[in-house]
Amino acid sequence: MKYTPAVLKDEHVHQLQEIEHHLSAVTGKDLILIAYSEQPELSEKSKEVE
Repeated sequence: MKYTPAVLKDEHVHQLQEIEHHLSAVTGKDLILIAYSEQPELSEKSKEVE
């Protein structure tokens, strides 16, 4: 089974960062919900699947 993760928009990344910051403040420990980075544009192969 092949898994292709969804592309995160800047808005989604910002929301996740806010949630991480809030939960880190509440727990007193650094929390990272997900590992994310800037994502390259979809390849032509990925676009064909959509």
